[in-house]
Amino acid sequence: MSKLRVEEIQGIEALQALRDEWQVLFSAAQAVPFLSWEWMITWQEWFGQERTPRLVCAREGERLIGLLPLCQQERRLGPFTVRCLSFLGEEYVGADYLDVLALPGREQEAATEIFKHLAQSASFDLLSLEGLAASSPSLPILVWQFGTDARFQYQLTPRDLCPQVRVTGTWEEVVQQSRRPHSFNKLIRRLRKIAGFDYRTITTAAEAGAAFERFLSLHQQAWQAQGGSDAMGHAALQGFHRDLVLRMARAGLLRFEELWIEGACRASNYAFSSGRRYYLYQGGYDPGWAKQSVGLALDGLSLEDAINRGVSVCDFLRGAETYKFTWANETHHTVTVRVANHRLPVKLLLAGEQLTIAVRLAVQAILQALCSEQMVKKARQLCRARDRKQKFNSVAHRPLTREAVLDRALEPATSLPSLLPTSSNEPRA
Repeated sequence: MSKLRVEEIQGIEALQALRDEWQVLFSAAQAVPFLSWEWMITWQEWFGQERTPRLVCAREGERLIGLLPLCQQERRLGPFTVRCLSFLGEEYVGADYLDVLALPGREQEAATEIFKHLAQSASFDLLSLEGLAASSPSLPILVWQFGTDARFQYQLTPRDLCPQVRVTGTWEEVVQQSRRPHSFNKLIRRLRKIAGFDYRTITTAAEAGAAFERFLSLHQQAWQAQGGSDAMGHAALQGFHRDLVLRMARAGLLRFEELWIEGACRASNYAFSSGRRYYLYQGGYDPGWAKQSVGLALDGLSLEDAINRGVSVCDFLRGAETYKFTWANETHHTVTVRVANHRLPVKLLLAGEQLTIAVRLAVQAILQALCSEQMVKKARQLCRARDRKQKFNSVAHRPLTREAVLDRALEPATSLPSLLPTSSNEPRA
C-alpha cells in the first residue's frame, strides 16, 4: 500500500470541481447524508458568504481516498484577526456525524495523513469540529495528533445524544421491544378505520418541492405554540432546504414520508437514507390531530418501511426528546473537538465565549428563581426568536449559481402556504 499524498484546495470553484470525485467517494463509503456533495454545495451557497471552503484531500496516485471538508472564517477581535476552521456544512442546519469521508477500510489511514497535514501546516488559529461521532475512528487520531504537539492545546467536550434503533429482528419484534407496543398497534388499527388513511413516500425531484412545502407547513404549525422553529424558522433556512431536497432527491438520498387522513396530509417526516441507514431529520404534524397521535403513528410507519427495505439502523439524530425513546434501543453521542494555538487573540476569543455562556446560565437561573413558569416560558420564546434573528443577520440571500437556476426551473410549481416562524427539536403528538 503506497503512502497517501495530501493536498488542500480552496474556494467555491474547488468545491464545484471536486463534485464527481466526491460523489464517487461518498457512494463507496455509504456515508451520512451530511457528508454528501449535495449537502455541502447547498450549504455553501446559502451560508458560506463569509467562509472559504478548504478541502483537504488524501490521494493514492490520482485516486481520492479520503476528504475532510472544512471552511475558514476570519474573525476580527480588535486589531487582531483569528483564522477559524470548522466543518463545512455544519452551522445553522444541524448536521451530525461530520468527519473525514474515506473509502471503507482506509478511514484511519486517511485521517492520520489529513490531520498530520493540518498540524504541520499550522494554517489556522482555532480548529473547531462540532458533531463528530464519539465512536469515529478519526477521533483518537485527531486527539493524539494535536494533544502531543506542544504548539497546540485541545479540548474535547460532549455535544449531543442521538437515539437510534438498531434492527436485530423483524418489524413485529421491534414493535414488541418498544415502550408502547400495545398502544401503538391499537392506534394504527384505529387510524386505519378513518376515511382516506394512507401512508405515502416521496423520493423524486419532481415531487420533492411540493412535499417539502407540506412538511414545512405542518412543522411550523406544530411549533407555533412554542415560539417557532429553530430548524425552519428563518427564510434562509427554508431556502436552503428548498434547494437541498431537489439535489438530495436526484442523488437518491431523500425521503418524505406522509400520513394522509380525510384527504389531507396530517403528519410528515423529512428524512434521508444512505446505505443501510435511515436518518429521521425533522418532522411535523397537524395540531388539530394531536389527540390522535398522528406523529407517533407516522414514526412507526416510517420505521416499518425502513426495516422492510433492509435498513439496519434507524437514527433519530441529535436530541433527547422523549418520543424518540418510544423506539430507540441504543444511543450514540457526538462530541466537539477544539484545537487552538497559543496566540493571545485566540485566548481572548475563547475566554469571551466562555463568559457569554456563563452569563446566559446565570440569567436563566435568576429567571427560574424569581419568575413563574409561564413567564420563564415566555422569556425563553422571546430569547429564541431574538437569537434566530441575530444568528442570520449576516446571512444575505445568496446569488443563484447556474446549477441553482436549473434546480429552480425543474421544481414543479406549487402554491406556497403562508410561512409562520417555527424550531429544531420537534414536538411529537
